[in-house]
Parts: sequence; structure tokens; C-alpha cells
Amino acid sequence: MTKLKQLQKMVDEKGELMVMSDTGEKFELHKHNVKFDESSDLVEIDGGTKKFWLIPSKIAYYWTHDKAREE
Repeated sequence: MTKLKQLQKMVDEKGELMVMSDTGEKFELHKHNVKFDESSDLVEIDGGTKKFWLIPSKIAYYWTHDKAREE
């Protein structure tokens, strides 16, 4: 499974997904504001006043708001 498909699956299952790029930038992906383009291998985020395009291979890690661990 490609990283693009993994991200798409997680957003579909959880409704939202937080990601951090390899440069440390954080983004929130939501079902209503994200598109997964297989032809260009890009994640497009519509942030209202700005659009962002992420390259899946440049995403260092991702997480959800689930209570998986204690802070």
C-alpha cells in the first residue's frame, strides 16, 4: 500500500489525521478539506484562504486524537 493510500485510509476511518512533514510543519487533514490525487501523488488541503499540497513521502509521521498514551 502506498503512503498516499495509507493516509487516505486513516482519514476515511478516523475523520481527521494530523501529520508532520520532514521539515516540522504540522497539518490537519479532515474528510471535508482534503483530496488525495493518485495521478500526481499529492495530498491537497483546502485551508479556506490557502491551499497546501503535501508529498506523502515527505510526511515524517502522523497521529490521531485517540487517547493512545499518557502525556
